[in-house]
Amino acid sequence: MRITDDKMIVQLTVQQLKEIIAEVITTSSTNTFPEYESTVTERGTKIIGLRGLSKHLGCGLNSAQKLKDAGKIPYFQIGNRFHFYSNEVDAALQFSLTSQKVSPSYANS
Repeated sequence: MRITDDKMIVQLTVQQLKEIIAEVITTSSTNTFPEYESTVTERGTKIIGLRGLSKHLGCGLNSAQKLKDAGKIPYFQIGNRFHFYSNEVDAALQFSLTSQKVSPSYANS
């Protein structure tokens, strides 16, 4: 038997369809922007996506992308999404700022 797009596989009443839709709505996440979703762990708040990172850092999307690409902040990837932990991001940026060498022209001023 070949299944095509127009093949009927389920027969529902309108009431049954309404019940299914209501159940999906109540059990699904209300967050329509998953890149902003976050969960708190011992490693800090989990930040999902570059938009979530840029929101956390208070910078633009391009700046967040550059920081990630430069390896300045730790991340991991699941599928095509980048994931970050707020405590690790903050610590890495703090370390990056404190470990920068001071130029000799500024050291004497």
